[in-house]
Amino acid sequence: MTRSISPDVVQFRALSPKYPFMLAKLLGLPPIAADAIVLFAAMPSGANAYIFAVQYQRRVKPALGAVALGALLAATTLPVMVWVVAG
Repeated sequence: MTRSISPDVVQFRALSPKYPFMLAKLLGLPPIAADAIVLFAAMPSGANAYIFAVQYQRRVKPALGAVALGALLAATTLPVMVWVVAG
């Protein structure tokens, strides 16, 4: 079964800061802590998926694509999150 990873990565990049933001508000965290959590969630994912894919020779190209696309999308979503947090 072949499946495109692009929609999954785009959805993750768009929604990943939303849940930590809601959790921070629910827990009543101080604004600086909530802002830090949201910014960390907006950061691009690490290359661990790619490293494991190469190590086990499983789905290397999709893993590489997901990491690269996530980093490219973070170039747009991270400034937006900084703007929202700085609000």
